[in-house]
Amino acid sequence: MGQLRGLIRRFKSPHDELLILGDFNARVAQLQDLPDAQADEQLEMLIGVPVGDSYHLRGIPDRRSKDQSTNSFGRAFIDLCRDLELVILNGRVHGDTEGEITFVHKNSVGRSMIDLFAASPAIYWRATNLQVLDIPISSTGLKIGELLSDHCPVHLSLSVMRGPKVRVMTTGGVPQQNRHWRKYSQFFAAESPPNMNHIVDTVDKLGGELNSTQVIDVLGKELFRLMSRAFGRNHVNRHHIREQRDTPWWTAECAAAREAMFNQRDQMRALGTINDPEAKSVFSNLRTRYQRLRREAREAYRMKHVEELLKKCKGNSRSFWQLLDSTLRSECLLSDVNDWQRYFEGLFNEENAYRDSDAEAILSFINGQPRNDGNGWEASMGQRVQRVEAAAQLNEPFSVGEVAFAIRCLSNNKACGPDRIPAECYKGAKKEIEGRSVNLLVPHIHRLLEYIRSTGDYPVQFQTSYFTPLFKKGDPRDKGNYRGLAVGSALAKCYAFILEQRLSRWGEVAKARSPYQGGFRTNIGTIHNLLALRHLTDKCRTGPSSSRPLFVCQVDFEKAFDRVPRHLLWKRLQERGIHGHMLEALQSCYKKVLFRVRVNGESSDPFESKQGVKQGCPLSPTLFGFFIEGFADYLEAKDRYHQSGMCVEEIPVVDGVRVPSMFYADDLNLFAHNHRRLMCVLTTLGEWCTAFGMSVHTHKCEVVYFHPDRNHRLLASQVLKVGLRRIVDNQYLFQEIKWVNRARYLGLYYGPDSPFESCTDELFDAGQRAMYAVISKLRRKGLFIPRIALQCFDSQIRAILSYGVQVWGPHFLLQLLDRPRDIQGRYCYFDRAMEDRMVGIQRTFLRSLASVGRVPDNRLLFREFGQQPLHIHWATLVYRFWNKLVKAKNNIFHNVFREEIRMALLSDCTGSSWGSLVLRGLRCLGHWPDIPVDGELEVRVNVLASKEINIEALMLTLKERFDEDWVNPRLHVQPREFVSDGAKPGVKMCRYTHWMGLPQPTTSYIPMVVYTSLLRFRLGAWALEANRPTGRPREQRWCRVCNHPNSVEDEYHVLMECVGYAEARANFARLGVVQGATMLQIMSIEDQLGLARIIHGIRLTRLSMMGRT
Repeated sequence: MGQLRGLIRRFKSPHDELLILGDFNARVAQLQDLPDAQADEQLEMLIGVPVGDSYHLRGIPDRRSKDQSTNSFGRAFIDLCRDLELVILNGRVHGDTEGEITFVHKNSVGRSMIDLFAASPAIYWRATNLQVLDIPISSTGLKIGELLSDHCPVHLSLSVMRGPKVRVMTTGGVPQQNRHWRKYSQFFAAESPPNMNHIVDTVDKLGGELNSTQVIDVLGKELFRLMSRAFGRNHVNRHHIREQRDTPWWTAECAAAREAMFNQRDQMRALGTINDPEAKSVFSNLRTRYQRLRREAREAYRMKHVEELLKKCKGNSRSFWQLLDSTLRSECLLSDVNDWQRYFEGLFNEENAYRDSDAEAILSFINGQPRNDGNGWEASMGQRVQRVEAAAQLNEPFSVGEVAFAIRCLSNNKACGPDRIPAECYKGAKKEIEGRSVNLLVPHIHRLLEYIRSTGDYPVQFQTSYFTPLFKKGDPRDKGNYRGLAVGSALAKCYAFILEQRLSRWGEVAKARSPYQGGFRTNIGTIHNLLALRHLTDKCRTGPSSSRPLFVCQVDFEKAFDRVPRHLLWKRLQERGIHGHMLEALQSCYKKVLFRVRVNGESSDPFESKQGVKQGCPLSPTLFGFFIEGFADYLEAKDRYHQSGMCVEEIPVVDGVRVPSMFYADDLNLFAHNHRRLMCVLTTLGEWCTAFGMSVHTHKCEVVYFHPDRNHRLLASQVLKVGLRRIVDNQYLFQEIKWVNRARYLGLYYGPDSPFESCTDELFDAGQRAMYAVISKLRRKGLFIPRIALQCFDSQIRAILSYGVQVWGPHFLLQLLDRPRDIQGRYCYFDRAMEDRMVGIQRTFLRSLASVGRVPDNRLLFREFGQQPLHIHWATLVYRFWNKLVKAKNNIFHNVFREEIRMALLSDCTGSSWGSLVLRGLRCLGHWPDIPVDGELEVRVNVLASKEINIEALMLTLKERFDEDWVNPRLHVQPREFVSDGAKPGVKMCRYTHWMGLPQPTTSYIPMVVYTSLLRFRLGAWALEANRPTGRPREQRWCRVCNHPNSVEDEYHVLMECVGYAEARANFARLGVVQGATMLQIMSIEDQLGLARIIHGIRLTRLSMMGRT
């Protein structure tokens, strides 16, 4: 297997697909050959960062086998497949899904599956049939013992991709992400910027000789010429070449040593001196020299390469993640671009049933007013007229400041649209004028965009976007497992961004947005919705048995963004008061929406999308929010005009405000205290969906019932039915919704028997899988070094372990804070944090990074890497969220916040509510807010709801208590005089403080093998004190290297005293260590690489003498 692995690594390019087959004598049974792709999916879902090397691994089923035995060759073959990312086809492909036997001994004494096919994932998806045939018989007849072979023929069929598939490599040009845009900006910094006169003349003709389409065409050409002058053309010097793995570390010295070694070998063969001791000694020395030079060359190249990468990634997170995800993305298996065009065209233009008359009636109903006699409602134009007057500001002309701000907000390093002009072209057109950086294109772009807004002359270039299918999960051959990514013109995004900013600001100020919507709103996120849900459910989950029940119905809309009828969207915006140039500008953006599908570098013909909001447009979330919030307004109007019929008294109330529903984008939660109210709300939802063409996935909807009595919940689930009533073909249909005891909302699980704290079970599993996935990925790339690994932990693993901690975290923080001190008067925060399984993942990651199985004291491990337990980060997030709730006044989430404070004060912070837990944590830390003790309840609530927490002072107190052992007077004693009495801190911390000190930061790359020796030495993880297993006292644990009876083998003795390491210790002079330097000074020298090499040499010396380090 080792030879096969080396052969494959020698010839396989990262861009090749591989198929190996044959008799490997490897019995693999049902050993799985795939890495844990689920961890990659979970990680990408929670933080949005790609961590998997190849999406083709996802959706591949587990392998089956009729051979249930394994052998050493089989286990080695599995390791080979996992290392090279190969998939065993036996037991997976159609025709052999059971894993048939391929070998039958001629005497029938053994049966096994050892004739195997292993292929790259892309080839697996092209395998159509694999069949194990019967054993062939000799031509003389069916005679026993005359088998031609005891191996069964195995036949594999592959579907071949049509057309040439030679990979095109670009040897010239500069990739877009590597462009230095200062060079581009230098053209505008000149006295007479080139091409600017042509741009000015062209914009002056706007509205006369030229329309907006022609002006943008000229502008794009001029900017593209400037890019070509600055960077050269990217599409030059293309060659059809084969990509091949090489050895960039190879040097001329290595080549000369290799040549000398082989010349000596050839000479020995020619002279017949193969067995001559002197000749063999010469050859051995040459071979040793050659191997040493190879190691040194590889190490030198790697050091230089990693240092360059780290410098490149410093301060550039995008480059950092591209470095970690540098593997070439495989091409899409479904490569027929025309087939994709037909699929997306049908998806964006499928028939959508809606009722214009019902929609108009609902919009009129929303704007109605109660009758004078109090019965029902009547049409009214008063509210609409007020909103129209308030929306008049939307029709004002664009200002230069708005355009400049929109250009600054364009994202860098994004793909270009059909005009081939990236955002950096508009952002980089700067020149220093009177000490200020001025964008020379802003005035001209302002004139252009204002012309488009005022005239409705929407350019053709803005209408078309590239649409690329991206794989999500499942079977890569199923188009339903892909989502589309639209890329349009950067200038079109700038125009849409200005409209969106106006619309969003006006919607908040004029209160045209629903107060129950938490998605795509300023300073509101998923955590706000989760807190509101926790507040409502906790009151009905933990109260007395007489508490009112609560129904929570989670509604899932089907393709909500893609099914919006645009003419009903415009009517909804008109109902909100939007009119004039703003409405016309929005409609012009949707007058014609074209997409061109791009797959594997090929583009389809454009096709039109006639419904739904635009993909990839900054306006789309806001427009969809206005549209979907029409249901909340309709429900509110029915509650206002038909209070008895809608059971208004059964709506949950928070701080005097009714909360009938809660939105996060298209995720809808409905709340009701009884079954009748919930059915009224669902009937209203059915009416609104029928009128506005929306569809509900009833089989994905869920109902969670909250009540303190479990028997009551069981009886209710058996008796009551919940469902959606809709009119289909003039008939009412009832679509039942399932009851569940535990549901998932915005990534966290909750239920009547599962408080929000129980969601940490799933987060722990996801974090653990992500940890092993990150470690495996970094090790494969040779980047599992502290500077990179710790950054990956913070941005990926910690992000998973801390998701939603603002809601569930106070419970775990209080378990840490609300405990008495120990007999020494210590808070013991660090020891208690180590008991948390989430911190256990952090500890395991740091141990893997240090390559130690067990650390004498975890404080040393965290101190060495400059880390703090997760609770520090959690506390920061929780109390920052408190301050955010203080600032977010006049919305439903602030009402939830006030109600939580009120409940906490009523229970004197002894309850289990969110507010009680947070305030009790402040009390434990000595940061209880100053509030009037004898004041009325509402006065105290008002004070707390408007008082921000001093985060800096709070975190300073918390860190001091976590680091209390490092300032303990016990550490003032010299390590060899320290008395170990079982109290904390112990001798290991004393040695670390006096002998090691804080880790010295280094800017150079240290090879991990060498660095591990240094880390283990600093952490006290070497197996020193050789007589320790015999149970002798410490003063009798002498060093067996120097065999001095009074030399206790500790870190100080090894580095400073032991004569056995004198040769290695002599190298300290090269590092600038003065004679008589203390151990702390030696461990703190600037050249940490040199120090690590010396300690690594000591370790190897000790290993050769003692066999243990």
